[in-house]
Amino acid sequence: MALLSPEFKARCRSFRRSKRSFYSLLILCALFLLCLPAELLCNDKPLVMRLDGQWFFPVFRDYTYRDLGGARDVPVVSYRSDTFQAFLDGKPVTPDVDRVYRRAGTGATGAAASAGADGAPRDVWMLHAPVRHSYKSYYDSDRLPRQCLANPFGVERDGEKLPGGMVEGHYLGTDRHGKDVLARLVYGIRLSLLFAVALAFTSTAIGCFLGALQGYFGGAVDLAGQRLTEIWGAIPRLLLMMMLSDFLSRHGDLTGVGHVLMLFLILNLTSWMGMASHMRAMFLRARNLDYVKAARALGAGNSRIMWRHILPNSLTPIVTFLPFSISGGILALVGLDFLGFGLKYPTPSLGEMLSQGQENIEAWWIIVPTFAVLSTMLILLTFVGDGVRNAFDPRYKA
Repeated sequence: MALLSPEFKARCRSFRRSKRSFYSLLILCALFLLCLPAELLCNDKPLVMRLDGQWFFPVFRDYTYRDLGGARDVPVVSYRSDTFQAFLDGKPVTPDVDRVYRRAGTGATGAAASAGADGAPRDVWMLHAPVRHSYKSYYDSDRLPRQCLANPFGVERDGEKLPGGMVEGHYLGTDRHGKDVLARLVYGIRLSLLFAVALAFTSTAIGCFLGALQGYFGGAVDLAGQRLTEIWGAIPRLLLMMMLSDFLSRHGDLTGVGHVLMLFLILNLTSWMGMASHMRAMFLRARNLDYVKAARALGAGNSRIMWRHILPNSLTPIVTFLPFSISGGILALVGLDFLGFGLKYPTPSLGEMLSQGQENIEAWWIIVPTFAVLSTMLILLTFVGDGVRNAFDPRYKA
């Protein structure tokens, strides 16, 4: 395979000799792998629960009170609620107790309260995540009266020391809606990296395909492709994304996943043009080289020549621009979220957290960690991109 050729291996060794780029790649991979199992790190549900000798895994499955031995087929909304605690204690529960259901507005308060205990305390053991909050969990706390925008270390007001978010396990405090900042940061990092990597690969594939067609066939195909690309590229990219995002959001009932896919498709509409331009130039130059003429003389078809001969010899722009495409995808998503045209709350988003930090500038525990994480990821990606460019592009060799 062309990717395993001696030349490719030599370029990989050259990249590894660049300590700054190589260690930046290791740090990025470690950060991604750490945040990938976010549900196991930050979750308000127990990871494992042993109840009356039976094993349950709430982090992977939603249970009802009947599944856990109760009387009613009502879902367990919160494992920290007074209702669930009374259920474990074997005590009768009244609708007045469960503040969580009233807060969530589910309308299931009475039914959940009567999901009920039979008078026998349950034998329970639970293993929780290191951070006992999800990116969307919210609850009332008697120990934390100022749930929204709670400083992690507490504040002093009117000579009285108010407890901080750490008393309830909010190690980076809470946002303006009372949700855990650390959990939203971990989930936001995972979402940003997955989104940007997927966007980089799909836009690269689209750009390679369209650029290869223009460069290889030339003539009318190249002329028409260039004019259409120029017309499409003349539309301001940010304005186009904002208009499409706002229009589709208003005329569609989208879930969190649906909104992510919508933004993914919108960003793919314009992110392919840079790669298409580079691949067009590579194929335009390579189509008249001797090895392509020899392949034609041997009877190879156009598709075989393009994808089996020219493309493996045109990998330099693909490999070189991939790290910068990832950083561009992160910035595009963060920018749309910051302006309010991206992911909708409570979907975890670094851009939305930056927007919250700007609107509540006194809440340093929101904007400082978010800005630090975002800056670190972009700097590391820039270091990786520089190392890849220096190793794979002969024009930048020292």
